[in-house]
Amino acid sequence: MVVLNIVIVLALISVMIIVHEFGHWIVARKLGFQTPVFGFGLPFGGHLKLGTWKDTEFRFHWFVLGGYVAIPELGDESGDDVLKEMPHLKPLKSFPVWKRAAVASAGVLFNILFAYLICLTMVATIGPPSSKGNVVITNLMDTSSPTVDDSFKPNSIAKNAGLLPGDIILKANHIPINEPSKLVQIVMSSPEKAVLIKIKRSYIENEKKKFEILKLKIIPNKDGMIGVGLGMSANGEYEKPSRNPFVWIIQAAQVLFEWTINMLIGLFIMIMNMIGIAPNGAPKINAGDLHGIVAIVSVFAQAITIDFREIYRWTALISVNLAIINLLPIPALDGGHLLFMAIEKIRGKKLAESIQQKAIQTGFFLLIALMFFVLFNDIKGLISGKFNLMQEKKISDKKD
Repeated sequence: MVVLNIVIVLALISVMIIVHEFGHWIVARKLGFQTPVFGFGLPFGGHLKLGTWKDTEFRFHWFVLGGYVAIPELGDESGDDVLKEMPHLKPLKSFPVWKRAAVASAGVLFNILFAYLICLTMVATIGPPSSKGNVVITNLMDTSSPTVDDSFKPNSIAKNAGLLPGDIILKANHIPINEPSKLVQIVMSSPEKAVLIKIKRSYIENEKKKFEILKLKIIPNKDGMIGVGLGMSANGEYEKPSRNPFVWIIQAAQVLFEWTINMLIGLFIMIMNMIGIAPNGAPKINAGDLHGIVAIVSVFAQAITIDFREIYRWTALISVNLAIINLLPIPALDGGHLLFMAIEKIRGKKLAESIQQKAIQTGFFLLIALMFFVLFNDIKGLISGKFNLMQEKKISDKKD
């Protein structure tokens, strides 16, 4: 099942890239740019010519993960090769900055639209994610966690008691817990006294997600702390779909906005953490936690094996993530083209072609270096089991 889902994930990622390139192609055509080649797959090795339509030759490459469109008048990195290969091209025109910027940003826009359509399909078929949440343990503040300040010292009480990140807190001393502050209040009012905590924990059995209820006895330290980070998490359920299509439009926008904001917050915390100015209590992240396509495919495939409905969330988020990455001001990416155009607008003239080409080559080299670095992390993570979401249930004598 996982192998089949890996194929599905790879196909979905290819579709997202093709959607991105189609955005460039359609806007370029509308604005009068030449688009001599549209490739399905990456241009490594030979290719199969599919035909020509609207002055564009469509090709199929055997390395099927990805796609590209050549737009020589945009000054893209494929321009020189296309000019040599396509002698029948018309003389290249000069376009104003706004037209070139529209073409460069079209791929990003189409990725966001694609993510929205995925969310629209989700709310129309299975409904939007339930707004009800659970109090969940986000991390354990054991001895490997950084000290935040003098009033918050890492301790391993919760870890030694058997709590795990992801555990849902149901009750504390038989009192229902519906918000983090409620658990904090109970624990802090019981320094060095036993607190009975009822939790719900997920596990995998025969590639299916199941749950068990556990009761754990925990004794807070003299400061009334047990060493956990708390947060709110969606309960994994979906509300009943509305019969009103106008409601779907609004719900899809709300869901995509919420998912995107949460992802951006996570990216911001990760970047701040890596440069040493992370917010207090943020999980420790270093360069070894940077991962790429192998990790994404592995976790995505396992997630939809456990719950196939997760295909909506992951597809939408990866599509938005692809848009964000392409907006980075790196010369080999769309954001790099937009950066050159912004400089041109400010200066009143273009940067020298030689400078742009050197910047693009440098950016491409850095991307390749980063790709190999995250690939190393991915392989290391696979070997260590870091991405394994489907660990079988461990025997526990604490089950209720």
